[in-house]
Amino acid sequence: MRRLRLGSVLVAAIIAAACGSAGGGGTPANSYAGKTIKLGAVLSITGAGGVYGPQSRDGMNLAVDQINKAGGVNGAQISLTVADDASLQSQSAQVAQTMILSDQDLALLGPTLSNSAVAVHPLAEQQKIPILAVSTTGINIVPNCNFPSTVACRYVFRDSLGEETAIPDNIQSYASDAHPSTGVLLVAQDDKFSSDGGKIVEANVAKYNINLLKTIKFNKAEADLSPYVTTAVGLHPDVIFITSLGGIPAKIMIEARKQGWQGQFLGGNGFNTATVSKNAGAAGLGARSASAWYLGNSFPSNADFVTAFKTAYGHDPDQFAAQGYTGIKIIADAAKRANLTFSDLAGDRDRLRAAMETVNIQSPLGPFQFTSTHDVKQTVWVIKMDGQGGFTLVHEIKAS
Repeated sequence: MRRLRLGSVLVAAIIAAACGSAGGGGTPANSYAGKTIKLGAVLSITGAGGVYGPQSRDGMNLAVDQINKAGGVNGAQISLTVADDASLQSQSAQVAQTMILSDQDLALLGPTLSNSAVAVHPLAEQQKIPILAVSTTGINIVPNCNFPSTVACRYVFRDSLGEETAIPDNIQSYASDAHPSTGVLLVAQDDKFSSDGGKIVEANVAKYNINLLKTIKFNKAEADLSPYVTTAVGLHPDVIFITSLGGIPAKIMIEARKQGWQGQFLGGNGFNTATVSKNAGAAGLGARSASAWYLGNSFPSNADFVTAFKTAYGHDPDQFAAQGYTGIKIIADAAKRANLTFSDLAGDRDRLRAAMETVNIQSPLGPFQFTSTHDVKQTVWVIKMDGQGGFTLVHEIKAS
């Protein structure tokens, strides 16, 4: 596994000013000068989640660098450990346990995949350490953090837009625009994110007068998906829904277009990275999803983030970078207000948790707060692939 302890990462000095309202400075009455705030991030840098994890990492590192260069959090510097779980549930849990017990981090971020969160989030809850999900969108991430009970978790938070919000918003948006009558669902049945997305599609299509002709299940490791695509295309649906990870959505789109299908692709969070859009190319033109973020938003907290990210890394950020960046800003804002002691770790973890519940910042995602169940309260951006590796904005759905 890869582990890296980062203080102020080596990105360009021009980005020293922090975007948004979190981090930087302090007051004499609440000075953390000379202290270190230790955070850990469990991310999928390799494996199935490898098209998402590196973007989250880069967003986090940018935020850490900005905050530290601006004076830290009430004078304390942030130190971030990034560890690769290789998209494996068991490795994700092992990494998290090390960060909680050996590294004694104040809070965690991640993991990248909902399938790994099944193991990591209950562990964090049991150990009473705040953990912020920056990309996991499956069912039960919050409020019960995948425990087999209805008891709301106290230490698990999410700044990633859940599929239970995003997928219905996307379906409703397209149904209102184009009035499709039939659909087919292609779903990877062997990971939580994909299967959860499939369940959400199945539960919502009829509400918008779409007849789901068939659900076609496959395993994500299968090399040849063309037989499944052939079955879907042969039913002549208006819409093909895809709930899957990594490069699979692009492969399905390319194969369906190769077979002559000209309908609409609708998907979930698995669509929302430039890597997937680029891999799909012209075959993905018009493919829609609902996103927590949109590159072209011109409000200052996003425009400043985009400029700083491009300066640091030489390319545009994506949704996962924006959520990772926002995650650090959320924790920094909470830490600033939490009256940390740096001598009582268990108490400080609980103080941070309490402060996270009242976060209210401007972020690349827009105005950001948590709901009473620690889920996101933010605008939803319905986007579509532009056929060239990017996205264009279709609709903006404000938080209720």
